[in-house]
Amino acid sequence: MNTTAHNHSDFFTRVIAAVAIIAPVLLIMIAGTLDEGLARGQLIVSGHIAVVSLLAAALALRGTYRLGFTKARELATSRRNHSVTA
Repeated sequence: MNTTAHNHSDFFTRVIAAVAIIAPVLLIMIAGTLDEGLARGQLIVSGHIAVVSLLAAALALRGTYRLGFTKARELATSRRNHSVTA
């Protein structure tokens, strides 16, 4: 018997944290293989912009996902004998 509830958002949080930590480290390691100069700096800046954009999009999609299910649950509880399918 399990007394704890499994929260599916825990996996999402761990993945977002891993991407936020590992991606910049990998970018710096890759940039370290390039010669010093403008191309190296552009790779670092563009890479970090891409990582931040990816994280922002993932968080926005997660918020939209959660909002949709919250509204569906409210709709289901506001009406009697009304079923909501996912």
